[in-house]
Amino acid sequence: MLVPVTDGAMIVASDYSGQHKEASHEAYSFLVTTDQALDAWLPSLRAFRQRWLPDSRRISFKKLNEPVRWRALPAFLETVGNLSGNLITILIDRRVGSFMAGGPDATVDAFPDCFSAHANRGTVEKMFRLASFVALILSGLRREDQVSNWISDHDEALDTHDKREQFARLATYLTFGLTGWRKPADHWFGTTESPMAPYWSEDVAAVPDLVAGAYCQMSGFLPAFLGMKTWQVRMAPSSVEDRRAHAIGDWLANGRATLRHVLLRLEQDGNGEVRSSAQAFMGST
Repeated sequence: MLVPVTDGAMIVASDYSGQHKEASHEAYSFLVTTDQALDAWLPSLRAFRQRWLPDSRRISFKKLNEPVRWRALPAFLETVGNLSGNLITILIDRRVGSFMAGGPDATVDAFPDCFSAHANRGTVEKMFRLASFVALILSGLRREDQVSNWISDHDEALDTHDKREQFARLATYLTFGLTGWRKPADHWFGTTESPMAPYWSEDVAAVPDLVAGAYCQMSGFLPAFLGMKTWQVRMAPSSVEDRRAHAIGDWLANGRATLRHVLLRLEQDGNGEVRSSAQAFMGST
């Protein structure tokens, strides 16, 4: 289902949605590619920029209702569809509890050098979830001797130097726990607001931003879990009222084989148990 990303350095860009209190779900989205694939794709990104957004304004889900960005969206999605890589999104019901038994306090106790003692407990949980997902992606898609670079949206989990240092330790511990790597190649990371971020970082990070926002809008209409077997569910086009989510859902459904996508969903069942499913769009929404 996913394409290999082991030639050259791994590039990961991520963004998140559903962090406000009114949201029913949170989404953590990651675009995983390589420097070789990115180098081959960047000329098409520059061509898109010159034609559609020469003023350097950023594509983002929240700003898609602005006319210039909305007109540019189809061309941007078509351009992105030519990038070889994987788009991995985790959609989590807000009713799902902490990823650590005992909650954020237990997380701080278990990893005392990864959190400040009085850190906001919501931020602790987000850092732990984010580090868990990064570790899963690295352990599943990266070689031990493969350099990787991760560019994240700049938010409260990574908004200070101390948090980034603490997060790096946490992600290292979790990655080692999953892989047992003794001599891993370097894993570099920063945020889109770093002065050292490459010029393309905002556009590449816009892809998981768009997808995370769309999945949160569609969370009430997507299937949660349907047993242990493979299944298909038809999604009525009229069920998605948000035109931004509808456009992005259609793009995912009709996407080329170059950029693969998968949605991992964590949802509570009627008994309060957390259930998981893996999903992908096929055909127009």
